[in-house]
Amino acid sequence: MSDAHDNQPVAQESYIVAEGKKRGATRDVRMEAAHDKFYTVLRVHPGDAILTDNWHTNEVLDHAKRNFEGYTFQMRTLEAWGATVENDRRGYYTAGGRVWILDLEPAAGKKPRVKIAD
Repeated sequence: MSDAHDNQPVAQESYIVAEGKKRGATRDVRMEAAHDKFYTVLRVHPGDAILTDNWHTNEVLDHAKRNFEGYTFQMRTLEAWGATVENDRRGYYTAGGRVWILDLEPAAGKKPRVKIAD
């Protein structure tokens, strides 16, 4: 007779990143990322950082906003792209030599892009 423990799913310890700038890298699966956890990025901003108003800073911020704001991502996808999810409401993304703040909202699953008011 089988034991009840035999029916438990085996936890994945690591995975290989299949997309994004860290493609091919091996990542450890954190306990909170082991399940399909989704987040909608509500806003990308510099936090309390003082930004230089120049072409590079503006381009990087515009790029991050266009590619993150309003979209729902799986936690693993955000981490594969170099973002760090601190908690259910805040994440960090490094691009262009700067750390950008991601305001997050937990989501039940993948959904169409949300229109963010400016």
